[in-house]
Amino acid sequence: MKIVSEVVAGLVAFVYCSFFEWYVHRYIMHVKRWPLHDAFRGHTLVHHQIYHGENYMMKTPGRYPHVTLRWYAFPGMLGFHVPFFLLFQWLTGLPTFWGAMIACTLYFSGYEYTHYLMHVPCGHYVERFRWFLFLRNHHRLHHKYMLRNLNVFIPLADACIGTLVTSEGWRSKEALKKKFVDAGKPTKRHRVLLPRRSDKKASVNAD
Repeated sequence: MKIVSEVVAGLVAFVYCSFFEWYVHRYIMHVKRWPLHDAFRGHTLVHHQIYHGENYMMKTPGRYPHVTLRWYAFPGMLGFHVPFFLLFQWLTGLPTFWGAMIACTLYFSGYEYTHYLMHVPCGHYVERFRWFLFLRNHHRLHHKYMLRNLNVFIPLADACIGTLVTSEGWRSKEALKKKFVDAGKPTKRHRVLLPRRSDKKASVNAD
């Protein structure tokens, strides 16, 4: 029973981490908020400006600056969750703390690892998998459209909230033109019958 409870807690926490990542990325890393303004500066003003366009992915492996989060980000996010996980375990009486903590640790570690490989290819085995290539392109589009594809590791929250983009066509001129043209077409309910040209001439002659 104890193992099952910890495993279930771990699975729930892992899914939750996708939404937590989305929120932090959207409302802390891309919005200047006191006292977390350093996260905005380091991510939006520095990271996004360096790794953009042709420079999104480095050509050679190495230790490049401003790719990973600050040294205190990882322990800070884990420490932030400790009282909440302990409170939940105390209220329910179920052993869930360690399962949730391990899941968060795995998720945040996966975030940092895959994010680094997305910008700095190192020839690791995981870089051959199709799912990683999808995530790399997923994150590349985020660097082009900052408020889209806010998940880096597991884009579950992007899919649920509606910020998931899988191609660049969503912002193409053709797509926008079609969108506005279709939006401007009158429906059958609101269509207005305009007078024909012959009717206009007849009214002018009558005058």
